[in-house]
Amino acid sequence: MPPIIGNIIVIAILAVVVFFAARSLYRSHKRGGGCSGDCGNCKGCH
Repeated sequence: MPPIIGNIIVIAILAVVVFFAARSLYRSHKRGGGCSGDCGNCKGCH
């Protein structure tokens, strides 16, 4: 297998992992969870 195909596979897997991590953070923030620091505009602190 040429090295470029291996690199493409690794990049695709990392892109999927980053996508799901970002989606999880977005959903958590949308629900109002995971607040830290200043709670002025945070739903989870009120």
